[in-house]
Amino acid sequence: MASGTPRWVWIFTPLVALSFAGFLLYLTTVPAKDDIDNITDDIMQEAKAVKDNLSNQAKQELNTQVQNAIKEKLPDAQTVKKAVENYEFFEILENKEVQVEEVPEYKSTPKGTDKDGNKIQYRLKAGAFSNMERADRLKAQLTLNGFTTQIETVDVKGQTWYRVFAGPFANRSQMSKAQDQLVSMGINSVEVKQTIPSN
Repeated sequence: MASGTPRWVWIFTPLVALSFAGFLLYLTTVPAKDDIDNITDDIMQEAKAVKDNLSNQAKQELNTQVQNAIKEKLPDAQTVKKAVENYEFFEILENKEVQVEEVPEYKSTPKGTDKDGNKIQYRLKAGAFSNMERADRLKAQLTLNGFTTQIETVDVKGQTWYRVFAGPFANRSQMSKAQDQLVSMGINSVEVKQTIPSN
C-alpha cells in the first residue's frame, strides 16, 4: 500500500465501481417506455376479451352475487333496495348507447332585416306637440344639428298632434349615437323600430 493514500479510499473506490456496474446491469433488465406501453395495452386487450367472452349467464350470476353481498352488508330493506338499484343503474349505463337526434342548423337573419327578410329601420320620436309652430321649431333645431327630420300628424281623441321624428337610421348603432346627441341637447327621445316590406 502506498504510504500517502488513506485506507478508506482503497475500500470506497471498489465499492463505488461495483455499485455502478450493478446499476448498469439493472438498467439492461428494465423495459423501455414503449415496451411498458405495449405490455399494458396487451393486458388491457386481454382483459377486455375475457370480459366480452363472459356469457350472459355468467354476468347475471356476477350481478346476483354483488346484489347478495350488498344485502348482507346493509340490514335495512329500503337501503338495500336503493343500493341494488344504484348498482343496476351503473351496469345498465355501462352498456347503454345514447341516440342523439339531428338538430337543424341555426340560420341567423342578416343585420337590418327581420325574420321574414323585410328591411328594418329605426327612427327617434323627439317630441309631440298639439301646436304646429312648436313642432316646426324642434324640427328646425334638429335640422341645424345635422338630423334628417319629419313631422307626422296623428289624430288622438279628436285632437291633432304633431310628432317630430329624427332619422331614419340604418342600424341600432347609428340610432344610439343620435339618441346620445339628442340627450346632450336636452331632448329625451323614444326609439321607433319600423319594418319596410320588401317588394
